Amino acid sequence: MKIDYKWSVAREGYFPILTSFFVCWLGTAFFGLSFISIILFGLFLVVLYFFRDPERIVPNVDGMVSPADGKIISIDKSTESEFVKKEMKRICIFLSLLDCHINRSPIDCSVNETRYYPGAFHFANSDKAVENERLCIHLKSDSNEDVIVIQYAGFLARRIVSYISVNSNLKRGQRIGIIKFGSRVDIYVPENYHTNLKAGDSVVAGETILYEREGK
Repeated sequence: MKIDYKWSVAREGYFPILTSFFVCWLGTAFFGLSFISIILFGLFLVVLYFFRDPERIVPNVDGMVSPADGKIISIDKSTESEFVKKEMKRICIFLSLLDCHINRSPIDCSVNETRYYPGAFHFANSDKAVENERLCIHLKSDSNEDVIVIQYAGFLARRIVSYISVNSNLKRGQRIGIIKFGSRVDIYVPENYHTNLKAGDSVVAGETILYEREGK
């Protein structure tokens, strides 16, 4: 987990932050400075921190950046069955409750198509997470390559909020949406890309280079 020292609050956080603050204030009014009020204040801080929206410094080098903060849970090849329907390289990233949940575009691209599916709410780091609520995003790079990003809701995350629409033009590292609470993001890339990362590595949205073209 990256520690973000300078950040603002995502607009999706206004209501839950104000709600948790009100509950904290109410608990303190009823119970005074007590164990309960301290727990409620801690909850308020967690909610505030969860909805942070930090600026990120996109590296000035070629390659695809991570679309999410979190930990890599798998690196493999898998058939992308939603859009291109062929085998592609894939990285799956698990976002814990304390990771920043703002997702970002991995490349300079346009949004070719999006497909949203309601679904279950399994734990995001389990194999059954592919059955969860999800938003599938088909990106076309400036060199006309297919890149697929899938945002999955998790056991606690029950809403995916998208900032993009079809035909949007995106810059690498640009915000594309937020998943509320613990979740997962998968990225599928063409076969001519490689990565030096491994399962268990931590990544930072908009900053960590996930993939580079082979030969570089």
